[in-house]
Amino acid sequence: GDLNPETEMVLNKFGFSAPEKVTDGAGKQLILVDHSDIAQAPDNLGDAELLEIVDHHQLVDITTNNPIMVCAKPVGCTGTVLKQLYDINNVTVEKNVAGVMLCSILSDTVLFKSPTCTDQDKSACDELAKIAGVDDMNSLAMEMFKAKSAVEGVPAKDLVFRDYKDFDMGGKKVGIGQLELVDLSLIE
Repeated sequence: GDLNPETEMVLNKFGFSAPEKVTDGAGKQLILVDHSDIAQAPDNLGDAELLEIVDHHQLVDITTNNPIMVCAKPVGCTGTVLKQLYDINNVTVEKNVAGVMLCSILSDTVLFKSPTCTDQDKSACDELAKIAGVDDMNSLAMEMFKAKSAVEGVPAKDLVFRDYKDFDMGGKKVGIGQLELVDLSLIE
């Protein structure tokens, strides 16, 4: 989907432009990162060649014709899984990539306060912060959370769909949107 304000802030901070938005998988080779749910995948996923899934959520409803590499671990963020894959494959994480990966873990674990946060997430953050040259993870996280909380001038419908996902619950389609705020006074 479109970038949210937090993602825009992180990409700008670490010198990245927005990635290509892939809405149609037909004829492409794809790796699904941070999900294994058809509802979150590009259209025509069945006409794509799915190479891998890297995730920290439950495996959902993706099927393949061929065996693929699947790496799903019970940690607080897929960024942690990616860091472990870098390490296993003896690949050096570049400074700006380390910054983005660090931010993904800080965001997903809500600065280590999420019940899904593990010691593996904290260790990955310590290592990534050193690589990225980040001395104060708390300040970085607060900068991200403030960007995530940017609501001024944004229509209510856009806020609901900022982090929205469809789910199938017992054959019923249910949509859930969430808006995380640093302070409730932002929406009064």
